[in-house]
Amino acid sequence: MIRFPELETLGVHAAAFSEKADGDCTWMPSNGHAGPGRESVCAACGVDPDALVLGRQVHGTRIAAVTTADRGRGSHDSTTAFPEMDGLITNDPATPLAILVADCVPIYLVDPIAGVIGLIHAGRQGTFDGIARVAVETMVRTFDTEPCDLHALIGPSAGPDQYEVSEELAAAWTEADLPARGRLIDLWEANARQLAAAGTPAEQIYITGICTIRDDRFFSYRCGDATGRNMALLSR
Repeated sequence: MIRFPELETLGVHAAAFSEKADGDCTWMPSNGHAGPGRESVCAACGVDPDALVLGRQVHGTRIAAVTTADRGRGSHDSTTAFPEMDGLITNDPATPLAILVADCVPIYLVDPIAGVIGLIHAGRQGTFDGIARVAVETMVRTFDTEPCDLHALIGPSAGPDQYEVSEELAAAWTEADLPARGRLIDLWEANARQLAAAGTPAEQIYITGICTIRDDRFFSYRCGDATGRNMALLSR
């Protein structure tokens, strides 16, 4: 498991990302229950696994505002998770958030002034559709976040020198003025640009630069991990 001091020094209790060594963190296909990795990651971070909130990710742009009443949704069973969403935001200090990824971009958002956090699942389609911008706008609308107070971290995911797509997808990406080099698309820079355009100061956007395709510490769909997932965890 890796931790992100860039966020934890802002007063965040835990900002972490699991590794293969921590165990699979997804829901098991056999029974829909949480994989063994969640308990170990939560224990290492001092987070109550029963309070964890997750959603069923669909590569869209829906952002769910999480309240105290939602605490524990998706923590142990996929049927209780938020339906059809790819981002979670909350101002409840006792509700930790989590998303599951295996090459898609986890975006951690922290507003230390208003006491608001968010976790965003930004895959290729979500990035194309501007989910990072939507997330910032939703935090502003829902919790009165000032974009200038936001700190964002783009976590381990498919890197710009490894994420190759079809010629058609690369052309559509370029036509949308998103960064690409030939058939290689840059999810990191694309999301960083969207965050900056939404008002997040550039100096408060951190890119870890860790590629899940190149780095075998992590589950990677591109490398054959069809079901295994890493967990991004954020808790105040």
